[in-house]
Amino acid sequence: PPFPLSITPSSSLLPSHLPTTCTTPPSFLLPSSVEAAKIQVQLYVSSIDAVNEASMDFTVGILLHLRWTDSRYGEFSKKMFDKNGFSMMDFDSENIKNVWVPDIFFPNEKKGYFHDIMSKNQMMRLYRGGEILYISRVTVTLSCPMDLLHYPFDKQTCHLLIMSFSYSDQDVVFTWMNASEPFVTGGELEAMPVKLADEVVLPQFEVKGVEPTYCNIQYHQKMGNHSCLQADFHMERNIGFYIVQMYIPSMLIVMLSWISFWLTVNSVPGRISLGLLTVLTMTTQSSSVNASLPRVSYTKAIDVWMSTCLVFVFAALLEFAVVNVLSRKDSIRGFSLKHVFTVPKELLGGNDVAEVTVPLDGFNNPPKKRRFMERGIVYAMYVDIAARIFFPLCFIIFIVIYWLYYVNAS
Repeated sequence: PPFPLSITPSSSLLPSHLPTTCTTPPSFLLPSSVEAAKIQVQLYVSSIDAVNEASMDFTVGILLHLRWTDSRYGEFSKKMFDKNGFSMMDFDSENIKNVWVPDIFFPNEKKGYFHDIMSKNQMMRLYRGGEILYISRVTVTLSCPMDLLHYPFDKQTCHLLIMSFSYSDQDVVFTWMNASEPFVTGGELEAMPVKLADEVVLPQFEVKGVEPTYCNIQYHQKMGNHSCLQADFHMERNIGFYIVQMYIPSMLIVMLSWISFWLTVNSVPGRISLGLLTVLTMTTQSSSVNASLPRVSYTKAIDVWMSTCLVFVFAALLEFAVVNVLSRKDSIRGFSLKHVFTVPKELLGGNDVAEVTVPLDGFNNPPKKRRFMERGIVYAMYVDIAARIFFPLCFIIFIVIYWLYYVNAS
C-alpha cells in the first residue's frame, strides 16, 4: 500500500548522529555557522478572559506557533521522506522532548499554564530540509499597567512580551511570521503575526486591534541583549454599563435633593430628612464605585463626577440651613453672623429664659402682638425661588462641560 503523507516517528527514526535529546540551538552543534537561530512566531488569540483594573492584569489564551530550520535534521528528512514517500513527519508529545524547542518565556507574566486535558495540547511537525513547526496552547495572566486618569472613558494598551530565557540575540533571534518569507507548509498557516479570533468578546472592553512590534531587553546582567517580540492589545472601554449603573443614578439623586426647594420654609423635618438622605446616598455610591478600583494617587474622571454630585447635594442641605435661619428673623435689616448665635430678646424674661412650645408639625401660631407675616420668611422664600433656578442651571452646565471634555480627551 502507498505510504501516508505523514507519520508519527519513534525514537529509532531519529538521526543516529544526534544525541537522544537535543537541548541546544542548531548553531551550537554547527561551529561553522555564525548566524543565530531564527525563530518565527505567530500568535492566534483564542480568548481574552478578563481585564482586571484592581490587580492591573489581563488573562489571554493563545495558540503559540513557532517555526524554525534545524539543519541537523536536513539530510535525515530528505532521505527519510524520499525513501518512504511522505512529505512531513508528526511528533507526539513524548518525542517532542527529543527535539530542541526554543526556551520561550513571557517577561510580564504573573501566572500561566499549558493545557493538558485528555492529552497535552501541543504538536510538532518536521518538513523537508529540517524545517520544524511547533504549536502549543497556553493561557497566561500578564501584567498590564493602566492609566485610569480618564476612567471610565479610558483606552488601555496591554502588552504581551516574548523572549528567550537563556540565549541572547547572538544565539536566538525572534521575528514575527509574515508573508514575505513563505514557509514550506504550502499555505497551512495564514502568514500574519497576530490573529484575533472572531469569538473574542469582552464585557467591558472592545478590542480595537493587536499590533505586533519588536523590543530589545537586557534581561540578565552582563549576558547581552535578548531578542524580544511585543504584541500590543489596544482596548477601549464600553461606557454603557457605567451610564446605567453610575451616571444616571447619581443624576437622579442630585435632582431628588432639589425637591426641598419646593417645600415650604416651615417643613423642617421633611427638608432635613431629604437632605441627609441624598448626602448619605451619594457618599455610599461613591465608595462603591472606588471599591473595585486600585488606590491611585491621581483624580479619575469618575471621581470628578461623584465629588461634584456630592457637592451639589451638600449645597442643597446648606441652602436649607440658610433658609431656616432667615425664616426665624423678624427683619433682615441689621442682620449679621453674631445674631445667629444669640437668643431673641423677646424670649428672655429678665434673667430667665421663657418657655416656648413649638408644635411637631413645624407650624407655630405667632402671638397676636407680632406681625402676621415676618419679613424673614419672605426673604427665605426668595432664596428658595432662586435655588430652584440656580442649582439646575449650574448642574446642566457642569454636565455639558464634563462630557465634552472627557469624551474628546479619550
